[in-house]
Amino acid sequence: MCPITFPYISLTGKHPAPIIPLELKGPLGWKEMMAYVDSGASFSIFSISEARRLGIDYANGKELMVTVGDGSFIPVYLQVLSIKISHILFKATIGFSPRLGVGFNLLGRKDIFERFDVTFSDSRRAVVFLPRAK
Repeated sequence: MCPITFPYISLTGKHPAPIIPLELKGPLGWKEMMAYVDSGASFSIFSISEARRLGIDYANGKELMVTVGDGSFIPVYLQVLSIKISHILFKATIGFSPRLGVGFNLLGRKDIFERFDVTFSDSRRAVVFLPRAK
């Protein structure tokens, strides 16, 4: 399968980063959003405002306490949703947290890195997703 290349972008006008567009499907249909590709995150975690945009009652999901970068724990509520990365459609575990404090959504390893080989190229300022055969 052909690789999908996403150029790094900057949401703040500062340092370019591996932030990609994707779509999630909830009761209110498909919604486009942006997420930081985070190879250090076990789960994809999105803000509760994104859950509201999708029409999801996030608190109905399976609750986990997840360790974040400073060593503290935040509650994350997991849902299995349809996701599109470029033209690739599949199901993925997506968490929503009222305490996601980084200011952007995180695209983590669970279900994403199992579906794609992901390569970061800081020299090219791009992140490459290579779809894997299922």
